[in-house]
Amino acid sequence: MLELLSPASFTLYPTIQAEEQASDKSQIFCPICVANGYASGIKSDQDWFFAANSSGGALWYRGIDRVQLGAVYHQGSRGLRALAGYQLVQESGRAPALNISYGVQSQETGTTGTSLTLEKNFFRGIESLNVFGGVSRRTGETTNRAVYGFKWSPNDRWFIGNQFDGIDHNPFFQIVKGDKSYGLLYTATKKISLTFGISF
Repeated sequence: MLELLSPASFTLYPTIQAEEQASDKSQIFCPICVANGYASGIKSDQDWFFAANSSGGALWYRGIDRVQLGAVYHQGSRGLRALAGYQLVQESGRAPALNISYGVQSQETGTTGTSLTLEKNFFRGIESLNVFGGVSRRTGETTNRAVYGFKWSPNDRWFIGNQFDGIDHNPFFQIVKGDKSYGLLYTATKKISLTFGISF
């Protein structure tokens, strides 16, 4: 199992067909917010993506090249967030993508902010592994925090992964059926919630 999850065991784009699997659309959306959709994301060319769990919901627009624009509602703070992401450098060959994101919120609870992350996709047959890591600074804080995560699939139908938002780990399990996804999210390793995602 450890060998399967090791990036070194995956091939970096052995064919043109495999390279086309790596989209210019980042899979991680906003690394700080667990309602962002990483646990329910779908590889799709559709422009719109909606994700929801017990923490809240997010609606994303991805119709602009290398740009992601989102609106997120967080149930705990009852705050409405506006989020934006831009892929500064696209993934190519052995080089990872470089993403930047920024968010503002109607009530400043420190859960939005700025992040800068590297993101890489690995493939081996029908297996896939998405990994990211970087640094973030939450609104109202002066401390930089590490953020990172991974999403692994043996067949492009079900996925397991984890998102570390700078404070808590958020493991998840996901099943993808067409343009929809269903799963479980262990928010902050304290609360299990259902997740749902759809591209349209």
